[in-house]
Amino acid sequence: MAIGALAVALAAVLLAGVVPAGAASRHDPRYQVRRGETLSEIALRLGVATQSLAAANGIGDADRVLAGTSLRVPSGTAGATAPATRHLVRPGQHLSGIAAVYGLSVAALAEANGIRDPDVVVMGRTLIVPSVGSSSAGPTPTGGASLPSRLRSSPDRLALIPIFDRWAAHYGVPADLVKAVTWLESGWQNGVVSSTGAVGIGQLMPDTVDHMSVVIGTPLDPEVPDQNIRMSARFLRFLLDATGGRTTSALAGYYQGLASVARNGVYPSTLTYVAGVLSLRSRF
Repeated sequence: MAIGALAVALAAVLLAGVVPAGAASRHDPRYQVRRGETLSEIALRLGVATQSLAAANGIGDADRVLAGTSLRVPSGTAGATAPATRHLVRPGQHLSGIAAVYGLSVAALAEANGIRDPDVVVMGRTLIVPSVGSSSAGPTPTGGASLPSRLRSSPDRLALIPIFDRWAAHYGVPADLVKAVTWLESGWQNGVVSSTGAVGIGQLMPDTVDHMSVVIGTPLDPEVPDQNIRMSARFLRFLLDATGGRTTSALAGYYQGLASVARNGVYPSTLTYVAGVLSLRSRF
């Protein structure tokens, strides 16, 4: 599939309210339980209270729901909200770090996923990320000034904001987009190196560093925060240009690689990543 057509399809999934497989719709207010799902997870996705969903289906034990069960969705809620954001736990990640990325408290993220011990999270698990303010344990959104709590408490990382603004303006990329991408990638920690060799604030792969150094016209060091941010902003500019300015497609390319997107289509984890970045933009 061509990049342009793929971007349209991706944008439709993320922004136009297309109902994913298994979800209830306005025409059929029922939800078929898939293997491994819990009632609380389904309720969060549909935007209803777990107790209301259990009561509507005569479920006495909210901790037990069988795969294949067709649930009736309480009137007035089916299709009312978009699917919940999900996060795939990567090697080395902890619940506190993931919560900080999305601007949540650890308690809110643990509650949404039925995690009793917040110090233990299994690599490869997919977490439901509740919207900010959806839990009494989470912070209340305050619009564009609502920076992630971990950022607000870190003077060293707050000092990077002017650098983001400078390079974003230089390359004509929305500053909130660069900040959201890099916050989701690393939490603005330049010492982070992934298991695949991605480096620094923007989690840039070695071939991306080489490419951006050629494009920019000077050798750059991804271990220097200013230069890493510069390359991250320039890489986003490159991706936006390559995808006709389509933000969702550019983000898919940042996470998955444009060649992989064109060859294999958009992975589910990529859709999660794109949705995560889009949800973070308003915080910057």
